[in-house]
Amino acid sequence: MLRLRRTHVRLGQAATSQTEAIRLVGQTLVDVGFVEPGYIDSMLRREKVSATYLGHGIAIPHGTPDAREMVKQTGVVVVQFPRGVDWGGEGHARLVVGIAARSDEHLQVLANLTGVLGDAAKSEELARTTDEDLVVATLNGAPARAEHAPAPLSGGGCSIEVTSPVPHGLHARPSTVLVEVAKRFRSEIFVKYDGRTANAKSMVTLLSLGARGGATLIVGAVGDDAPTAIAAIREAFEEGLGEGGAAPSRPGGAPEPVAVPAVRLDYEGTLVAGISASPGIAAGPLWAFQHERLEVEERAPDAVRERERLDRALASATADLHNLYKEFFKKAGAARAAIFKAHQELLDDPDMVTEAHQHIDAGASAGWAWRTVYEARADVLARLADPLLAARAGDLRDVGRRVLRLLADVVEGVASLPDHPVVLLAEDLAPSDTAKLDPAMVLGLCTVGGGATSHTAIIARSLDIPAVVAAGPSVLDLQNGQECILDGNAGVLVVNPSAKDLERAATQRERVREQREAEKLDRYKPAITRDGRRVEVAANIGSAKDAQMAVDAGGEGVGLMRTEFLFLQRDDPPGEDEQYEAYRTMVRALNGLPIILRTLDIGGDKQVPYLSLPAEANPFLGVRGIRLCFEREDLFRTQLRAILRASLEGPVRIMFPMVATLAELRRAKAITEEVRREVGAPPVETGIMIEVPSAVLLADQLAKEVSFFSIGTNDLTQYVLAMDREHPVLAPQADGVHPAVLRMVDLTVKAARAAGIWVGACGGVAGDPAGAMTLAGLGVTELSVAIPTIPAIKALLRSVSMADLEGLARRALACENASDVRTLVQGLLARTGEGA
Repeated sequence: MLRLRRTHVRLGQAATSQTEAIRLVGQTLVDVGFVEPGYIDSMLRREKVSATYLGHGIAIPHGTPDAREMVKQTGVVVVQFPRGVDWGGEGHARLVVGIAARSDEHLQVLANLTGVLGDAAKSEELARTTDEDLVVATLNGAPARAEHAPAPLSGGGCSIEVTSPVPHGLHARPSTVLVEVAKRFRSEIFVKYDGRTANAKSMVTLLSLGARGGATLIVGAVGDDAPTAIAAIREAFEEGLGEGGAAPSRPGGAPEPVAVPAVRLDYEGTLVAGISASPGIAAGPLWAFQHERLEVEERAPDAVRERERLDRALASATADLHNLYKEFFKKAGAARAAIFKAHQELLDDPDMVTEAHQHIDAGASAGWAWRTVYEARADVLARLADPLLAARAGDLRDVGRRVLRLLADVVEGVASLPDHPVVLLAEDLAPSDTAKLDPAMVLGLCTVGGGATSHTAIIARSLDIPAVVAAGPSVLDLQNGQECILDGNAGVLVVNPSAKDLERAATQRERVREQREAEKLDRYKPAITRDGRRVEVAANIGSAKDAQMAVDAGGEGVGLMRTEFLFLQRDDPPGEDEQYEAYRTMVRALNGLPIILRTLDIGGDKQVPYLSLPAEANPFLGVRGIRLCFEREDLFRTQLRAILRASLEGPVRIMFPMVATLAELRRAKAITEEVRREVGAPPVETGIMIEVPSAVLLADQLAKEVSFFSIGTNDLTQYVLAMDREHPVLAPQADGVHPAVLRMVDLTVKAARAAGIWVGACGGVAGDPAGAMTLAGLGVTELSVAIPTIPAIKALLRSVSMADLEGLARRALACENASDVRTLVQGLLARTGEGA
């Protein structure tokens, strides 16, 4: 039940008008973390439509119903105006109760307030009192509780006695909450236990106290805001520091959003959380594809530079952990995700950072200083008698290594695979690594970094094996041969699974196998929604042999043939005849189904040594895609000749990559037309990839020049969000269902419809269930996906109505982040029976 607290009461205030009083009350709601600042204006609007003066000097201003989304947390504040404020001519308000309500939790406080209305003496007492406890007790409907005043400290400041949380004491979760509260204040705050003292803003030193459950602790604060800090800490201890009481608050008092876990995560083995990159579940022995050894120089001459390097590494690692926390919170709720919040506090430890800086100032390198500090503290934790606290040494080493990887030289061993199936661990997998993988020997993939659109994710989906990315560097410390479960649906690696875990995994694998068999039987059925709307599902391919595989999988054509794969892993470019034979083989294999051949897309993350391209500071913003075709027009014309010759064999469409301007498109079309006349081929449909924001904003002009658009969601995502999809920290956030990306898709579709052309999508998100559903709902009529994904995407689209998908898309455009979009999708799947 909602309780009014002393920190929510302001006595002895003054205002010259009702508006000023409401703004003061509203600001109090903001200050305690109940509402966003915009809520104050809604409180003023409320006064124009309904009276909030109750009588006996009491008013209850609150916001209008449309402002509920600005409420972070249901709560009330009380502001006393002893001299009174004219409340719109209805009376003089002396006790003003500001209300922030998303639910009805505040009603009990108001019920208690109505008891005051009939008691003029009590109203007068509350209007004059200087005792916050009296106000709190009256509105909470309970006798005033005597609180022990903080004891003064000899050097200034104050202290209180509190009880360590039961049953486990100051372990990771309650220490995290205590550190978060302490860091809100300027004062120096300490905790004393058993003759030892810890900095309350240092997670590691708090854990090092080893304070057991039920023990008496002394918390003290010295500084200008010490009394306020001690009051907040007392309140945090009373609420249990997150142990069986209220969940820990976000900084600023904002509550965590309520999340319904989309997947089951009740494994008994040790969970290593990451991000789902490819669905499915696998069980078997672990194997490190690349062993790495981190080496650091002991000395460094430039202390200022080394400090900067350490601070940047700490910031990057903290951001990485914050991403993991948000992702895991959405999947499994606050309790399971709390470990990542604790890990963030381990990194944001002022004592550790200060000591590392001292080592640097003495001539140490950033890497050596950081490793020395975190290893020493981990050793202290490991020696604690309490096994729960001693286990935190492993957590500290894990987060320490996250930072160290950003400071050290990585020395890789020789990549090797055993002669039996394994779950593969890797730093990351580049496209060239695919040649080293035998799908029959790889049960699943788990990588240190990456995101849903990283190379590993794309590789895993193309191989039809489960994958988890962004699992953190600790996975590389696991031993080869160790048993595990890789749950690609949940995005977790389960180390040392129990017999029950393995049984569940086997059951789930069998269920998935049966589902895949059913989808395979229906793979040639079109993807027609329940209300009769069709979405074409085509294949992404990279070689001639893939074309027949696409047809066999139920593909309704090829939505993207990556012609650059013909140019990779060789010493010179393929000639016209070699390309023609490859394209003709594909066209014939499709037997009348259309194929979209994307012209050479080299540059960015795809480099070809024999082209001798000049080095660029930022290749993703340099000469790539159609720009390279213009730089090497000889290669472009040769390729166009081969494509147009192959078009005589069947329906071929040409697509230009990375088009950013109308001038680029017109130049590409002009060259194509010249070559077509030379070859003597009939006209073919031409389209462009929509991959950069300028193409979206110019879509109305570009649409008049082409027959179709195909949205490259991988590149569009990284350009819209300004996040490299291979970045070690940002990659997990580069999600193609982010509302910003979806809004770009929406603009593209609207421009295409106005011009009478169709829109497809060929990035990784098109083959992601959440992506397929939202893209279809936005009006994308062709989804080009990895070959193994075709039957599942077609079955998924047949299971829902387009009306539902369009409604989903509308709500997705209004979401704040990608996680919220994925939650919406899970809700729709649950309602249709597909999300179990």
